[in-house]
Amino acid sequence: MARPVETHDDTLLDAASRVLMTAGPAAFTLARVAEVAGVSAATLVKRFGSKQELLLRLSQRWVASLDQELEMAAAKRRSPLARFRAVALHNYHELDHADTAALQLAALAVDLQDDEMRELLHRGWGRVRSHLSIHAEQAIAEGDLVGSPPPRQLARIVVGAMEGGCLAWSVHPEGSLVRRLGADLDALLSGWTTRPKATRRRSP
Repeated sequence: MARPVETHDDTLLDAASRVLMTAGPAAFTLARVAEVAGVSAATLVKRFGSKQELLLRLSQRWVASLDQELEMAAAKRRSPLARFRAVALHNYHELDHADTAALQLAALAVDLQDDEMRELLHRGWGRVRSHLSIHAEQAIAEGDLVGSPPPRQLARIVVGAMEGGCLAWSVHPEGSLVRRLGADLDALLSGWTTRPKATRRRSP
């Protein structure tokens, strides 16, 4: 008798991610994830042990995927400043759904209440800051950013602005999240992206 084909962990995590995004943490159960994944709840218990461990695996996968995803997002842009912008906005494209905005906010609250989840969030945001710092340094070297804070500080400011903007949008999701954050980012950078005009000398 042939052995049944086991469902790959990534498939189960994909199902868990969909449930978290569409139902929120309060309605997130192993039974609901199992239904979406087309497996038994026992399969999830065998693979992950508990709902909390499944949520941890989701966060771990997110952190592990960030470097490659951010590199790919940047690779599509020509200038360091465009790469900086692409990295700053990358994490928000799949959150740009007004009907699930409150659930995104609830999921963040869950992360902040758990030490392991909060540490993973810290690591993920840290990787974003590292990539932003690299592109900011290149943009400064090429003269695309003039008079800006040092790269690491600028990266920290931008991550704070983007996360704060996402939080505010989740409370009142009007329009597109990515477009709003993009406009806010452009406004934030505008003071450093216009090269100062050379001072004209007056005739004696």
